[in-house]
Amino acid sequence: MIKSWRKTRADSRRWAAAQSLPDLANLMALWCEGELSMWPGHPAPADPETSPLTHTLAAANRAGLLTDQSQPGSDSLGYDGLRWQQRAAVSGWIADEQLLTQIRHAGEAAGLLVLISHPRLIPHGQGAICTIRDGRPYTRFGGHLPAHALLHLWPSISRQALDQVVDAWQVCLIDPDIGRNDRLWPLLNDLFATDPTTA
Repeated sequence: MIKSWRKTRADSRRWAAAQSLPDLANLMALWCEGELSMWPGHPAPADPETSPLTHTLAAANRAGLLTDQSQPGSDSLGYDGLRWQQRAAVSGWIADEQLLTQIRHAGEAAGLLVLISHPRLIPHGQGAICTIRDGRPYTRFGGHLPAHALLHLWPSISRQALDQVVDAWQVCLIDPDIGRNDRLWPLLNDLFATDPTTA
């Protein structure tokens, strides 16, 4: 228990020391790989469903896409006995406009839904439904997060890093088809030269 508390405290210090969006993205890569026990918006390890995506998400972060949400596509009975249907999706922030353009063009060419917003772009989208539980909408991805929401999502990070997140492009890639994992994740692996089978 004490060891776990010390680990969390040490990891929190690493997040607080980050001075830029790329710094945060490199730490997020470590969290995806299990080296960090938490990130400021999620005080716990990654969910088990993310395990097959670990290398892909880590590579995306190291390339400059600071991820915050992701899920594989699926269509199955859940822990509650109800049918859960998911679209493969990932969302995050990008400061590099060249990387933004590269991801957008690749996503659109692959037939993905690409949602992009920025604090100076009006109007902002509400995102798209990505999880359906028992036939009803359950979660959305890609809705624009205003500055006050980012303050809650990224508590205890430096002002410099937070300012870069607030001023970054918010990006979301979504497979329009439920249950598929053969478009979004291979696309990201190709973009970031990732081999998901290697540790």
